[in-house]
Amino acid sequence: MSNPVEYRPLEAATVYAVSATAPGVGPENVGPMVGPLIDGLDRALAAAGRPLLSPSVFWYEERADGRLEVHVSYPAETPPRPGDGYEVAELPAVPLAATVTHRGDMTGIGDSWMGLFEQLAADGCRAAGPTREVYVEASGHVPGPDWVTELQVPVERA
Repeated sequence: MSNPVEYRPLEAATVYAVSATAPGVGPENVGPMVGPLIDGLDRALAAAGRPLLSPSVFWYEERADGRLEVHVSYPAETPPRPGDGYEVAELPAVPLAATVTHRGDMTGIGDSWMGLFEQLAADGCRAAGPTREVYVEASGHVPGPDWVTELQVPVERA
């Protein structure tokens, strides 16, 4: 992996979010869902007069049946305002997370995730909660070579 893994806490965040269930993990299952989720959230927030703040955060929760809950969100302003077509969600603070920076479009993000999880195992850690992607630098909704995405995994020492 070209970028080092960093271990640090994550702050809590209040977001406007939408969710759907993917048939499994991996870009082939998640990728087709992302565009419709973002479009729906953008429309719902515009209709409610809510701003599209940065950075957007996606988070993923594996289900016991092998499917994956996919959540797409934008930071909420203070105070957050509920509306139709989206929910106000709280991303909890995380005492310890492994993070790595992925640069570029999404074609190589699976490799970045794999490298992060391999480093976790080598460091004697295991995932301890939903994973997150924070789109630190992302103009528009079409991934480009200048995008910067931070991958985050809550961890505990094994």
